[in-house]
Amino acid sequence: MASTSKETTASRTSVNPATRVADPLAANLTGSQTGRILLSSIAQALLIAVLLFFFLGGWNRNWSAPLSFSSDSLVFLMQSKTTMDVGWWWTNPRLSAPSTFDELAFPSDTNVDQLIVWIVSWFTANALLCVNLAWLAMVILSGLTASWCIRKLGGSAVGSWMAGALFAVSPYAIYRNIDHFCLVIYLVPFACAAALLLASGRVPERLTWKGSGVFVVGCALLGFDYVYYAFFACFFLGVATLAGYFNFRDKRILRAGSVCLLVVIVSTALNLLPSAYSWHVHGKPILVREKVPAESEVYGLKIRQLVSPIFQHSFPPFRRWTEKEGEARYPVETENMISRLGLVSTIGFLGLLALLFLPGPALKLDPGRTLVSASQLTIAALLLSTVGGFGSLFALLVSPEIRAYNRICPFIAFFALTAIVLAIDAALGKSGWRLATAAGIVLMVGILDQSQAAIGLNANRDIVAAEAQQLSRFVGQIERSLPGHPMVFQLPFTTYLNDSGMERMKPYDHLKPYLVSRTIHWSYPALSNDQVQWQQAAARLSPLQLAYELAADGFAAIWVDRYGYPDNGESVVAAISSALKSGGVLAENARYTVLDIRPLKGAGSAAAIGNLAAPPTPATAIMAPCPGEPVLNIEEIGTATGPFLGRAIPVSVSGEFKVSGWAVDQPHRSAASDLDVVIDHTPFPTIYGGERPDVANYFKIPAYRASGFVAMIPAGKSGMGRHTLSLRVVSSDHKCYYQSPGLVIVFK
Repeated sequence: MASTSKETTASRTSVNPATRVADPLAANLTGSQTGRILLSSIAQALLIAVLLFFFLGGWNRNWSAPLSFSSDSLVFLMQSKTTMDVGWWWTNPRLSAPSTFDELAFPSDTNVDQLIVWIVSWFTANALLCVNLAWLAMVILSGLTASWCIRKLGGSAVGSWMAGALFAVSPYAIYRNIDHFCLVIYLVPFACAAALLLASGRVPERLTWKGSGVFVVGCALLGFDYVYYAFFACFFLGVATLAGYFNFRDKRILRAGSVCLLVVIVSTALNLLPSAYSWHVHGKPILVREKVPAESEVYGLKIRQLVSPIFQHSFPPFRRWTEKEGEARYPVETENMISRLGLVSTIGFLGLLALLFLPGPALKLDPGRTLVSASQLTIAALLLSTVGGFGSLFALLVSPEIRAYNRICPFIAFFALTAIVLAIDAALGKSGWRLATAAGIVLMVGILDQSQAAIGLNANRDIVAAEAQQLSRFVGQIERSLPGHPMVFQLPFTTYLNDSGMERMKPYDHLKPYLVSRTIHWSYPALSNDQVQWQQAAARLSPLQLAYELAADGFAAIWVDRYGYPDNGESVVAAISSALKSGGVLAENARYTVLDIRPLKGAGSAAAIGNLAAPPTPATAIMAPCPGEPVLNIEEIGTATGPFLGRAIPVSVSGEFKVSGWAVDQPHRSAASDLDVVIDHTPFPTIYGGERPDVANYFKIPAYRASGFVAMIPAGKSGMGRHTLSLRVVSSDHKCYYQSPGLVIVFK
C-alpha cells in the first residue's frame, strides 16, 4: 500500500493527478540514501533514549528498581518474570501453590511484548531491570516505527524524525509506562498509516514486500499483541477501506483493505487460541468477571481530557487549567484522565477537526488528500470512543469486552502528528533550513511540554527503589533458610483480578515477594477454579487449624503481610505462633512476618480438618434456617444483570450459568460465614468472601468487605421450564442460615 495509485484512480476524484504524493521510499534506494536513513534512525533512537533518561531523572534513578511497583504494574511484572523464569509466560509452576498458575486463563496475550522481554532477558537476569529495559526499548521502537510510517505517507525526513520522537514520548506512553505494560504503542503506527493510505486511495498494483509487506507484517504483529489495539486497528482499517473505495471506486482499495483486516483478525484469533484452549480444558475461571455495557462509558474517551494540559505542568496557565479541572469534579473520571495528547498533538488534532469543515484549501496542497483522510479518521475515532458514542452501542449490541475506549488516544495522536508534519512540509517545503528550524522549534516545545508527564514517576522513585531493595534482602533471607523449592502460603487471603487491596495492602501486593524471589513456590495468585476453591476452604479455617493443615499439605512457611489486617496482624501471628517453639518466626520486619510451620507436619492431625482439595459441598444441607431475611444483592444470573424483581430470568439449559453478588449477616453486623445458591430445594456451593469494598463503604461497616460471592450452577440438572432461585446466607456464627425470597428463572 505504499506506492501511489495510477492517474486513472486519481482522476476519479477532484484531486489533480499532478498533486498526488509520490512515495519517497517506493523507489530503490542508493547505498548513500540507505546509509543516511540508518544514521538518522540511530540518531533518533539515541535522542529518545536521552530524553527518557532526562525525563525519568536517570542520574538519580536505580534502574534495577521498577518504574512502578504497585497495582497493575505488579501483574505485568509477574508476567514478564514468568517469561524469564520459565521461558514463556503461559504457565508458572512457582505461583498458585500447591498448584501451577495458568496465566492463559485470563487472556492478556501480549506475545510480541513478551518476545521483547525474552530477548532483553538474554542480557540481564534481574526481572525488574529487564522490564525497565524492555519498556525503554519499546518506547524507542515507537519513535522509529512512527517516523518510518509518516515517511511512507509522504512526510519529509526532518518532519517525520521530529514527529516520531514526540510520538514515542507522548503523555499517553509516559503515563501508562509499566503500569499498563500491555499498552505500549510501537505497533500502532502501522495500522494508522495503512488506514491513511487506504482512505487516500494510495494502494499498490500488487501486494509486494516493497509496496505493502511491512504494513501487513505490522498488522499481524498488532494482532499478536494486546487485543485493544487490534480492535481499534480493525475499526480504522474498515472505515478507511470503505471511505477510500467510495471516494475512488478502485477495487484495489477493497482488496488491500480486506487483506489488512483479514491479517489482523486471523492473527488476533490465533493469539487468543491458547486461552480459549485453556478455558476448554479447565473451564473459564469463575473469578473472571463478566463486563457490562455500561463500563464502555465509565472508561470512554472525553474530548476535554484529550486537549487538556498535562497534570502538574510547570507552565502556570496550564497548571491552573488542570487545577480548575480537578475542582470542577467532573463525573466518571477514571483511567481516561491520562489520555492526553500534549500541546503539539493537540494543535494537530484541532487542525484536523477544522479541516473537516474546510477541506477545499487542504486539497489544493500536495498532501491534501492524506490530510483530509486523517481528519475523517479522527472524526471516526471520536464517534466510536467518546462517552455515549458508537462504542457504547457496540458494547450493548455486540460485546462489552472492549470497554476502555479512551485507549484509542495513540491512534489520534499519530493522525495529529502526521497532520503537523504534512502541514509544515506544505508551507516550508520538504528540505532546507527553514524546515529544519521549524521542526526543531516544534520538537523543543513538544519535549518541554511532554516531559511534565514524568513528574509522577519521579515523585516516588526513591520510595520504590528502597522498597524493592529491602524486599529483595528479606526474601533472600527466607530462601537461605528454606532449602529446595519450598511452598509458602500468603496471608491475608485476597482474590486475584478483583483484588482491591485490604487495609493498608494495595491491590496485587502479594505478587511483590515473587518478583524478587528465585526458589519459593508462592500461594498467590489463585485463578483456576480448583485453586480458588482450595483457598476458599482454607479461608474457613482458624489460623491455628490452617497452619496444621498447610503443614500436612507440604507447605514450609506462612507469609503474613501485616498491612492487610486492622490489628497489624497481631492476632493471626499470635494464634499460629502459639503452636510453634519460640514462636516459629523465620524472618520479620515492620511489615512482614514469616512463620516456619515445618515442625507442625504430622504433629497436629487433631487440629486439621481433612483434605482442602476435596470438592466443595453445600454449607446448608443439614443446617436449620434462621428467622428473618438476609441483606443481599444478586447482580448476575447467567447473561442477565440485576435488578431482577418482578421478572422471570431466562437461562440457557446447556452447560453452567453464573450467579454472583453480595450478602451479609446484618444482625451480627458481619460478613456471612458461607452462602449457598438454591434452585428449587437443591443447594449448590459458592465461593464466598470476595472483596466488596463498595458494600463496606455503603453501609459504613468494614466487616462487610468480604461479602462477595460467585457460583457456577449446572443448568441441566433442574430440567426445562420455570424454577425458583434463592440464596441461603449462613450466619457468621455458623448456627443457621437466612433464606432470601425466590426469583423465577426459566431454563430454555
